Amino acid sequence: MTLWGFKSTRPENGTDAWSELSATVSRSSAAKLVGWSVIENAGLALVSVGSLVVYTRYLSPSDFGLFSIVLALIELLGLLVTMPFHDALVQRPGIGRLHFDTAFTVTMGISVVLFAGCALFAPSFARWVNYPAAASVLTAMALYFPFAAIGGTIVPLHRRRLEFRPLAVRSLVGRVSGAMVGMVFVILGAGLWGLVVQYVLIALVSSLALWFMSSVRPRLRFGTSEIRSVASFSIYSIGGLFLTFAVGRVFTILVGVALGAKSAGYLNLSFRIVDVLWAIAATAISQAALSVLSRLDSDRARLKRAYGAALELTCLTLYPCFVGIALIAPELIELLFGRAWLVCSGYVAVLALLILVRAPGILGRPLLAAVGRPRDVMIGVGFELLVMLTSIAIFGGSTLPWAMAIWVIRELVPVPVNAYLLKRATGIGYIDQVRGAMSPLLASVCMCVAVLLVRRLLPPVDLVFLRLVLLVVTGIAAYLATVWFSNRLAILRAVEFLRSATVPRAAALHL
Repeated sequence: MTLWGFKSTRPENGTDAWSELSATVSRSSAAKLVGWSVIENAGLALVSVGSLVVYTRYLSPSDFGLFSIVLALIELLGLLVTMPFHDALVQRPGIGRLHFDTAFTVTMGISVVLFAGCALFAPSFARWVNYPAAASVLTAMALYFPFAAIGGTIVPLHRRRLEFRPLAVRSLVGRVSGAMVGMVFVILGAGLWGLVVQYVLIALVSSLALWFMSSVRPRLRFGTSEIRSVASFSIYSIGGLFLTFAVGRVFTILVGVALGAKSAGYLNLSFRIVDVLWAIAATAISQAALSVLSRLDSDRARLKRAYGAALELTCLTLYPCFVGIALIAPELIELLFGRAWLVCSGYVAVLALLILVRAPGILGRPLLAAVGRPRDVMIGVGFELLVMLTSIAIFGGSTLPWAMAIWVIRELVPVPVNAYLLKRATGIGYIDQVRGAMSPLLASVCMCVAVLLVRRLLPPVDLVFLRLVLLVVTGIAAYLATVWFSNRLAILRAVEFLRSATVPRAAALHL
């Protein structure tokens, strides 16, 4: 059956658990999905780090704090433009051209309403956060909504077709263009407005690049039955995603209001250092997982095996990266951003170590969406938001350490609830939800011991780069040695899967 160029295929049986990751596509194709997402997000991360290094040399923590407060609101509302129909258009069967046109028409309308609303609400928002400059910044950044809406509906079209290359090109072109212009503005003395220009320009250039690269472009027309066919799924899907984003964005706004823009700036930099790597990993994995796992919905046995294989690969690659960031945070911050930002090193370490509980759950949300349970995602993240708000009400948040403690509580308390929701929806037991993380966890502990020992034995030297290199080499060697002796098959399976990204796309992928 073909729907607007999409041909459905029946999954083939296989005995290798890693082949479950590909379902109706070949292992090579599954790896290519992850590969293009990694290329996209790695490129974005490099540009983000480069621009962040420049900004920290010219902007104050207060500038970062004010921008982060406004950005938190824009990013949260921006989901209503870029994501309301995304998962439904990627996953649901029977999707045709009019579905995409209807989604485009609705999101363009939403973007105009949001822009007008922000412009009208800006003075009140500035008074609430107690920063008069926030009004003009919010109005200017609200241009993001109509610019992002131009290409927002084309994104799920390419993901449905498993075409990640145009998305990678579009993101890189937009981010590089915006960063270059933004850095020039900052260097010339524009201050905070350099960040604003960068953010808005990224949205505009990205959308235009994707629009002109796509052979099929949406039109302004509306179908009543089409909007109804995706509405129920979309409500739960966007609800869960909105609540997920709300947790971090509401936290940023509340910290900025309670502690001031300077503290919000330190917190924002801490989050951004960790989130740069998280964006590479989490976004790549979740994007590919939704596209691939949704094809296994009808075969729960294969779904469980695919989940176990993906979990092992996820933890095997993410644990050393984030635990490593926690171990070298002081050297990394001093080298990239200067001694003025060293106060962030402790917060970066705490945020990075949270990967130990975040990584096993990284597949949970796309897996719930893949089996048609987006409501469970909304329940889980709703509980996280409730835990955070309750913690703030009980413990306050008068200092940055207290604010960070509240964030850790928000991360840890909902873990059992999310595990129960995943077990109920998929039948994957609690042990199976963490089994793939055991070997990487052991290796991470050994890496910590080795790096801390070497740090203690190193003589006091001012060569930060040399110290950083020695610690990184020690950590990598300790991690790989531990995994090799404890579970070398995991390394072999990971290498085999990643090597398949270089194999030509198999004939099983008919899109």
